[in-house]
Amino acid sequence: MAADFNTAMQLENELWHFALDFYSKPEVEKTCLHLQDEYGLSVNRVIFSCWCGLQGVQLTETEFQGEAAEWQSEITHPLRALRNKVRKQKESFPECYRKLRQAELSCEQVELSLLYILAEKMPRTERKNSYLSKKNLQTYLKIQNLPIDKEITQYVSLLIGVLNEHYVAK
Repeated sequence: MAADFNTAMQLENELWHFALDFYSKPEVEKTCLHLQDEYGLSVNRVIFSCWCGLQGVQLTETEFQGEAAEWQSEITHPLRALRNKVRKQKESFPECYRKLRQAELSCEQVELSLLYILAEKMPRTERKNSYLSKKNLQTYLKIQNLPIDKEITQYVSLLIGVLNEHYVAK
């Protein structure tokens, strides 16, 4: 059954602004895309895990399912697949490719808004730090049935290092 996606959304929210800022940090984009391409992870779920930890929100398996996951699988992923097909011909159709990229980014913003709404309803702990972000990432990896091997540990450590450097109060 398809999700109804009628949740009232606030597209401009703290999670969206964090995602834009965090993704722009050195090595974060490259790391997130590698985790997506090589391990099938969602960049938005990785960023959501990091942000929630900084907000004092500990995620469980439940938060990685639901409306946002349905939006991603029913809307964002098919649009990304279409954009990737057009990418091969982007020299011939640059405007089409650009608009598909723009539409995909808008879909990701909707997905992050759905995740933000979910996080806002969750209890917060006093512990607002990258340790909780790391636990959230480990929970996400677990539900994706990914072993926490040396390579993934390096990528998680890189992301946590960026959080510590730029977002955790010293």
